[in-house]
Amino acid sequence: MRTISDDYKIQFYRYLSGDSSVSDLENFIYRQSDLERQLDDETYFNLINFNFKDKKTNKLEEFLLGRIIDEGQFETWKLKTILSNFLTDTTKVDRYLDQLYHLYCGVYQNNGERKYAFKFLGNLGLNYFWWLEEGYLKTTYGENWKTEYEKGIEDFEFYHKQFQPFANEILSALDDNRIQILNDGTYLITEDLKLKLETDTIFNLKHKDRQ
Repeated sequence: MRTISDDYKIQFYRYLSGDSSVSDLENFIYRQSDLERQLDDETYFNLINFNFKDKKTNKLEEFLLGRIIDEGQFETWKLKTILSNFLTDTTKVDRYLDQLYHLYCGVYQNNGERKYAFKFLGNLGLNYFWWLEEGYLKTTYGENWKTEYEKGIEDFEFYHKQFQPFANEILSALDDNRIQILNDGTYLITEDLKLKLETDTIFNLKHKDRQ
């Protein structure tokens, strides 16, 4: 697999993460005159000959991850992007926590195993349920669940401050390779971080009306 520039990688990452369309990707590919020099001849030929109008894009995704993009690097970029957005965009804290919860759970494979299941995200992802998840609130508060949900929305900053240390620590660990996401769907984590972030006891989120 050839190494392409970071700027080009991000364009492919954005497509793979659903942040840009297949037509956006097509336009990007045909605009870059030097992309051919960064890829081997066969890879570039196959890339420009894809039918980008085809609604079924899974083959394109498989090709990108198999021939152009390192899957572990893509998953690392995706997680770092969500964590960075979570730390800076307080208006969508609930959305980012939901995304982190799904990354905590991972992707189920046909054999029943999970791929890219990041247990170190438990303090962030699982607390999403105890704070804003509709099913949990209905079970806990019954008919009053909407009131509790609205309280949670109103107090974004209060909850966000509690989550920030975990997000900062994980982001820092990804930057200096104390957490490394691998191509096979697993990851490496230092022993001290594993003991700190992957315990059976999840951080107890404080609520304003329960202090």
